[in-house]
Amino acid sequence: MQPEESNIQAQPAPPAGRTRPSVLALVKSGAIVPTVVIPILAVAVLGMIGFIVTGAVKNGGLMPRPTALDTYACKGFSAPFQLIFRHGMDVVQLQTGTVTVYGDLLNGRIAWENLPNAIAQLGFVPPNEIVYDDTRSLRVIDASMAVRTERVCDRRS
Repeated sequence: MQPEESNIQAQPAPPAGRTRPSVLALVKSGAIVPTVVIPILAVAVLGMIGFIVTGAVKNGGLMPRPTALDTYACKGFSAPFQLIFRHGMDVVQLQTGTVTVYGDLLNGRIAWENLPNAIAQLGFVPPNEIVYDDTRSLRVIDASMAVRTERVCDRRS
């Protein structure tokens, strides 16, 4: 019996001195994706880490610096007071002389902490709702009036 001839042909050896595959060979083999994508992703990840570290060093921590609340002077009430508030935040403060009352804002309504005690300290009923706010003024509801009365508080600079 004669040995069968195999259909397997030997691949020619790569040319001598050629160490890097051509771009065309990388594209045909699919190796171009990891060759290009991995370095791009590595540079992007290192850049993002550098951005985060730079911001953390600048701010003294990973959280951004808190912004100050805006102060509004409210006149026309039974006693003048300052309302300290910032749009987008859920805290409100009311100051008259030496008395400060704290509250939380939910859907424009103000929930004052310990309201009966706050009324006794202030000598009047604090506003219970912020109807409108912008960079120059606040419009609040005067809760001491029998009829729903809107008052304007101007921002102090």
